[in-house]
Amino acid sequence: MSVYSFLPLGCSYTLPESFDFAEYIEIERELWAFFPETRGLRANFCQLGLTAQIYVESGHTGELRPGETYFLMPCPDGAMKPLRMKPVRRLTLAEFRMAHITAMRLADKLAEADEVMEDVHLDILGPEILDEG
Repeated sequence: MSVYSFLPLGCSYTLPESFDFAEYIEIERELWAFFPETRGLRANFCQLGLTAQIYVESGHTGELRPGETYFLMPCPDGAMKPLRMKPVRRLTLAEFRMAHITAMRLADKLAEADEVMEDVHLDILGPEILDEG
C-alpha cells in the first residue's frame, strides 16, 4: 500500500447490478474526444485549487511518481477500484467548463452507487470521524 493512498490499492467495491458500465464508459470516452492526448486510455480530470488537470491511467508500479494519484473508478468487472493515473496537462477554463458537463453526466451515472460511496467514505474517514460530524 502506498503511504499516499487513503485506501488499500487492491480494494474493490461492488457496484449495484443496475450499474451499466458500458453506458458509463461511453460517457467517459467523451473526454477522449475533447482531449486526444489521452490516447484512448481511461481518463479523468480533477480540480486542484483554481486549476484543473486531465489524467490518464499510468501503468506505473511502485511508489507514486510526482503528480500521480489514484482515482476510484468503475471497472468492467462491476466494481469500483483504485486506478493509478498520471497528469497529462492543465486545462484552460473553457476546457474545464466543457469537461465539467461530462463530469456531471458521469456523476449522474454514479448516483446509483450512493451506498458504495458511503462505504468508501466510511473506510477512508473511519466511524470515529464520521460519528463526530
